[in-house]
Amino acid sequence: MLICHGVIDDNVLFEDSMRLYQRLIELHKDRFALAPFPLDRHGFTNPVSWLDEYKRIDRLFRENLGR
Repeated sequence: MLICHGVIDDNVLFEDSMRLYQRLIELHKDRFALAPFPLDRHGFTNPVSWLDEYKRIDRLFRENLGR
């Protein structure tokens, strides 16, 4: 699981992702990652963040679905 979250999102609060992250830790899950994007809201508008997000998604798919 990859959790990408804009830290200044006023639609879905970053705190919600942090609660999910904590719960995954409590459940002893180990195949998840959190990618916080400090300069973005709900819909990423920063081109650097957008590119980073999609590189992470691409890597996740390649690692888990094959090349």
